[in-house]
Amino acid sequence: MKKFVVAAVATVAAVIVIVAGVVAFVAVNNGGSHTAGRAAQSAPAATPSASHQAAKPRPTVTVTRPAPQHTVVVPPPTPGNDEDANFLSLIAADGIKAPDDWAIKAGHATCGEDYSTAYAYLTDGGIYPYHVQTFLNDWTTTHTGC
Repeated sequence: MKKFVVAAVATVAAVIVIVAGVVAFVAVNNGGSHTAGRAAQSAPAATPSASHQAAKPRPTVTVTRPAPQHTVVVPPPTPGNDEDANFLSLIAADGIKAPDDWAIKAGHATCGEDYSTAYAYLTDGGIYPYHVQTFLNDWTTTHTGC
């Protein structure tokens, strides 16, 4: 029985030593002992070993921006005469939106035509029905002939 008691006491003592070592290890790693931390902070920096001295350089990022693109603005075709320019100004003032060259072509095409033919031509070209008479009036106001 003595052997059993001695073995049990030895086992309990070993478990206590192990638990104390684990507690001390955890306390040091969690900042429980500040002496080691302060000593490490105040100690001079260790010189890097030869394997650490040849560290790879960090890559340099280079951003290449494309040259600015120059946009060439092409103005709409200039009307051939003052009558066409005045006509384009009038229809624009009346709220009629059409490409200049088409509007002049449509003015020539509908000049002297009956209303129903002009109406069909202009509305097929995208002019609103309520703008047809205004378009025709602006053409006859600005042009002396077809």
